Amino acid sequence: MKKNLDINIAGQLFRVDEDALEVLKHYLDHVSARFKTEQGGDETLADIEARIAEIFGGGKEPPTLVSKEMVTDMINIMGAPEDYYDDGPAAKNKTLYIRKSMYDPNSLSARVGRGLSAFFKGFGKLMSAIFRVFAIILGALFTLVGFLLFFTFVIFIFFNNVPFFSSVLEPEMTNIHDLLGIVLNTNAVWPILILTALVTLLPLAALIWVGVKLIFRIRESFRVMNIVLFLVWIASLCALAIILSLSLSVYSNNESVEKRLTLDPAPKTIWINTMKKQSDLSYDKYASVEDFRFFRESGSGILRISPDLSIHGSENGTGYISVERRANSNSDSEAVRNARQIDYNWKFSGDTLYLDEYCTLPAGSRWNGSMIDIDIRLPEGTEIRFVPGVSPDVLNFRAFSGENPVWRIKDGYPQSIDDYTGQ
Repeated sequence: MKKNLDINIAGQLFRVDEDALEVLKHYLDHVSARFKTEQGGDETLADIEARIAEIFGGGKEPPTLVSKEMVTDMINIMGAPEDYYDDGPAAKNKTLYIRKSMYDPNSLSARVGRGLSAFFKGFGKLMSAIFRVFAIILGALFTLVGFLLFFTFVIFIFFNNVPFFSSVLEPEMTNIHDLLGIVLNTNAVWPILILTALVTLLPLAALIWVGVKLIFRIRESFRVMNIVLFLVWIASLCALAIILSLSLSVYSNNESVEKRLTLDPAPKTIWINTMKKQSDLSYDKYASVEDFRFFRESGSGILRISPDLSIHGSENGTGYISVERRANSNSDSEAVRNARQIDYNWKFSGDTLYLDEYCTLPAGSRWNGSMIDIDIRLPEGTEIRFVPGVSPDVLNFRAFSGENPVWRIKDGYPQSIDDYTGQ
């Protein structure tokens, strides 16, 4: 039993039995071999297929069933494959069945078309090269910036206590781990650091990966891994936000307790001396940020903090000394209670102001933003001198400090006598 197969000739569907298909295929192969190497050969072959479809009566539904006899009749009409060669006996009759190609490769339009085609191909290659160079530059920039930020953050968070990196960070910041524990009022610093690392490092790693993909033209998407990492980043961000909001809620209310001593008249020269000294402290944990220093004894849980001294000119010709204890908490009453618990000693005798170099919190107390603000207001022309051996830095005094710790009030601010040109 013979099979019938569906074939496509010139875009029209025909059903051909096996014997007819074999003859037809043999015919078309010989015709294709004749014209495929000639100029315009594809158009000629298309014309031949259109003529064959016309002879078979194409365009009908259901498709026309082509038999071997129909193929033989078509060959008799179109001519045998050998007749398509110039020296064949039917060469003279070939034009009766094959339309002449309208394409002239030597015409002006053909030459212009080939020129435009070559121009746009060259232009496309040039633009592709430009975009490729731009992608490499952008990828290198992403990779370099991402890697530098990634490396800096890892060193800053996880290796800041290494002597080399500690020397780079000082004096602005020392011992970040203990500093975070003090500021956040918690001993569980590592979970916060790990969450912070995930929130920060995952976007930086993505930036590096984008740069590498641009440089090496990597097309793999890794969608599942990208989705998982994005969900990890979202979860880390939410967890970090919750922990920080709970830890920092103690800073919502700020209160202070102030003691003020009026200087009327103010001495011409005020000397500043210290009583309890930082150099005499015993501690096992130390942290600092800018000029503020923290000293902690892990065994007793006692925390000590350096005070903040500021000196300015007064507006009414008199002066005063103000020592303010400040603290924070969730409520005003709790903030006041925290401020009153700060232990700090000071006194003024003759022309000398005696100050402790640190304040002390009760054993086991959290920091809660506790600090001592010392504000001195003096009339114009008053001199400020530190007793020999006392460093203004331990009191966080930041006023035009020179090598000689002697200042004079000028235009409302203390200025070093070495730089002071007035009388």
